[in-house]
Parts: sequence; structure tokens; C-alpha cells
Amino acid sequence: MQDSTPGDPSSAAERPVEQVVVTFFDLPCLAVRAANGAIYLAIRDLCDALGVQLSAQLRRIRSHSQLRKGLRPFRVTTAGGFQDQEFLHLQITATWLLMINSARTSPGTRQRLDYLQEYLVQEVYAAFARLTGLPEHATRDIEDLDDLRKIDRHIAALAEQQAAFQKQQEALETRQTSLETSQDKAREVWRELRTDFRELLLRMQAIEAKQEGAITNTQRGYIYQLVLHWSEAEAKHRQIAIGAARAACWGTIKARFKLARYEDLPMARYTECVAFIKQAYANITGMDLDLPEQQMLDLG
Repeated sequence: MQDSTPGDPSSAAERPVEQVVVTFFDLPCLAVRAANGAIYLAIRDLCDALGVQLSAQLRRIRSHSQLRKGLRPFRVTTAGGFQDQEFLHLQITATWLLMINSARTSPGTRQRLDYLQEYLVQEVYAAFARLTGLPEHATRDIEDLDDLRKIDRHIAALAEQQAAFQKQQEALETRQTSLETSQDKAREVWRELRTDFRELLLRMQAIEAKQEGAITNTQRGYIYQLVLHWSEAEAKHRQIAIGAARAACWGTIKARFKLARYEDLPMARYTECVAFIKQAYANITGMDLDLPEQQMLDLG
């Protein structure tokens, strides 16, 4: 199975998820695994193992349309700390090895490289033969030279297949982008609708308050006194400062009745609010909060 796209030579160096030293032509070679699982080999170590010049090979790789797809920098751990190095995708390495002039390699590796290249040439032809419908092992097995006409036809079919695959990939990417955009738009619409709903709810509550009227100054005074008694009981019960108890009680009132200010309590909920405070007091003390309303101060 092929890996995903080997890499982008222009990309910034990334930290590999794994790195290990392996032996290549009797010399150590650093191998790394990218985040997508693909494996890369250090170009510098490969060149050292073969006895070829690093700078020349990097120029060759960067100037080749296929080889440069597999070139990628990684930030690897060394004895001196992190260091950026160039690595070549393992699949691309085989093609690069085939293109090296073995006569320029070190004597110790020349023979083995020749054997490897001969094997790779045979395997490349076998793949070519499978693609074009020709015999895989030897050209003498081709009985009719006219069969060579298959080559161009299969190459054209391969190009069409690859073009169709590319279009399919682009269509998938477009659909993915469109889907993500649609999801973003849907989330934005939902946020707007939720905001609109909240605003509408607030307007309705404001309208209801205006229609029904908010509690009177006398009723505000009564609730105020009820909360004072409730908060005193709460402070004793929880052994906290009276100020903290009052803040907690008022916070409970505003949260329960969804109020910014307690004086905005609608007239229709006044009785409910009084009952709530008295019940809270009773829950703490076990006694009724018997506070006559007509004796309360008017907060005018």
C-alpha cells in the first residue's frame, strides 16, 4: 500500500513522531516516521553510505519533478540538541538509488549498488509490462512486435485514469471544504437564531412587565425586608458574614426570577416571590416568616 503524498520540500521542518538509526550499506542511517506514518531516510547518511557528494545529490533531487516530492526537512534529536536535516521518503529512495552512477560511489559499495540497480531495473520493467499488458520477464516472450502498440494505448489510459482520479480528489476536497463551510454557516445561523430568540424573549418579558406593571414601591419594600430576615437566618445557619448572606440571597432571587434588578419583578410574580422567600426562611429556621406587609416601609 502506498503512503500518502510523500511531502512538500518547501514545508517547515517538523518533529518526527519516531526516530531510529538503521544500517544502510554497512553505515548508520537515521530513519524517522512522520506524523502521517510515512518513513523517511536521512539524505546525508545515505550519501555517506554510498560515498557520493551530498550537495550534488540534493541538487539532483531538487531538480527532478518526482524525486523532490519525497524531500522533506525534519527537526531531529542529536547529541547537541535539535537539528534540522533533509530526509527522503522511503518510496522515493528506491528511484533515487536507481539514478546514481555507481562508478562514482565508494569501492566498498559499488558492487552491491550495481546488483541493487540491476534488480530495480528488472522490477521497473515488470511493473511497466503489467501496465501495458506485455510479458513481464523477457522481451523475447513478445511474439508479435505489433503488440508494442499496446504501450501507448495503456500509457494514455493511465494518464486518463490519473486525471480522473485527480479530478475526483479535487471534487472530494471541494465537497469537504463546502461541507465545512456549510457547517460553519449553520453554526453561525444557529448562534444568530439563539441570539435573536433571547432578544425576543427579553422583549416579550419587557412587554409583559409593561402590560402587567412591575411591583409597587410598597411591594419592593416588603420583599426587601423579607430578604433581610432571610439573610440573617442564612448567616447564622451557614456561619458566614451577613453581607455575604445578603448577596447570596439577592443572587438567588434574581437568578430564580431572571431579573437584572429585583425591582423589575413583574406584578404577576410578586406573590410567588414572597412565597419563595418565606419558604426559604422556613427551610432554614423551621419557623414561618410572619411579617405583616402593611407595616413595611415604602421605598419611594
